[in-house]
Amino acid sequence: MFNTPKQSSCCTALRLGFLAVMVFAGGCAAATPWQTPYNINEVHPAALPGRKAVRQTVPVVLQLAPVSASPWLDTDVYQYHLLYQNPQMLLSYRDARWVGTPAEMLESRLLQQLQRSHVWKAVLSGQSSGAAQYVLQVQLTNFVVNFSAAQAGKALVAGTATLVNAHDYQVIAQQQFTDSVALSTASAAGGASAMAKASNDFVNAVTDWAAGVQ
Repeated sequence: MFNTPKQSSCCTALRLGFLAVMVFAGGCAAATPWQTPYNINEVHPAALPGRKAVRQTVPVVLQLAPVSASPWLDTDVYQYHLLYQNPQMLLSYRDARWVGTPAEMLESRLLQQLQRSHVWKAVLSGQSSGAAQYVLQVQLTNFVVNFSAAQAGKALVAGTATLVNAHDYQVIAQQQFTDSVALSTASAAGGASAMAKASNDFVNAVTDWAAGVQ
C-alpha cells in the first residue's frame, strides 16, 4: 500500500540520479592529470655538458637580461602547427599548457647553465643591482611543436643572442640559434619531452657562444 508504482519510480529515479552524479564526479577526478603544466626544466637540473673541452674563468661579470619573446609567445598556452594541413594556422592544446611562458622557462634554464658553467667571474640575473661588464640579451622568436604528419613532428626553439658592453651599450657580438628535436610520440607529452631537449640544446649553444666571444 505504501509502495505505489509512482513512489517506486520516484525512488528509483533518485537513486539513478545519485549514481549518475557519483560516476560523473569520479570521471572528472580521473580526468585531471592534464592540469599539471609541462615544464622544460628539471626540478633539480644538472649542468649541461659543454662542447668545449676546457673552459677558463674570465674576470668578467655577466648579467643575463630578462629574455624577451615575440608577442605570440607571451603566453603559457601549449602551441603547435599541423604543417601537413595548414602550415600558417597556429593551434593550441585545450587540455595542456606550460608552467610559464617560453621566455620565463628559457631564462630560468639559461641563468642556471651560465652560473654552472664556471666561465664567468659571476653571472647576475636581470633583476640584480650588481655591476656587470657584459649583458647577454636573448630574443626568443620561435617555441612551437610542428607536426609534419599525423604521427611525426619536431619541437622547434629559435632565437637571437646579443652580447653587449654594459658601460657603453656597444654590441660585442650577435648570433642566431635554431634547435629542433624529433618527437618520440605524436602527443602533447612527446612534444613537451622534445621541447625540453631542444631547449637544452639552445641553452647549451648560447652558453658556449657567449663564452667564446668575450
